[in-house]
Amino acid sequence: MKKIFIKLIHDFYKKIKSLYFNYEYNSYRTKYEIHPSFRFNGENIIFYGSGKILIDENSYIGHNSTIQSAEACLVKIGRNCSISHNVKIYTSSNDPDQIFESDVIKQKKGGNVLIGNGVWIGVNVFINPGICIGDNVVIGANSVVTKNIEDNCIVGGVPARFIRKKCIKNY
Repeated sequence: MKKIFIKLIHDFYKKIKSLYFNYEYNSYRTKYEIHPSFRFNGENIIFYGSGKILIDENSYIGHNSTIQSAEACLVKIGRNCSISHNVKIYTSSNDPDQIFESDVIKQKKGGNVLIGNGVWIGVNVFINPGICIGDNVVIGANSVVTKNIEDNCIVGGVPARFIRKKCIKNY
């Protein structure tokens, strides 16, 4: 009897959590321009900011990922993009060339983040403000993207560095 009760509680909790995330993800679709075929692949996915987020068809993002678009900034994600879990994309961050212990308002640096078509972003990747990622790019897991990436490249590391050009095969 106790096991049945625990299972009922667990199932109820999962249903409530699922309803909450569906509500949250639908609010993102209302606030930002997200293609209907885009998939929120998991829980705790956060989109925020007063800027624009534009996402094209047949792409997805994994759980615990965040996209921030600051005022007057844009995050644009192309078609057929695979964004793994725990990926962070930001258009604004503190400028490192300042004194942080003062009471003065912190200076920000920012810029649009543009991601091309057919991009595969591995788990735990951080994409800095002002980055442009070309088409058909692979970004290895645990990378920090600090510079623009050309089309058809594989990059990885901290900071993300060019590994090689992709060998395109026609199957």
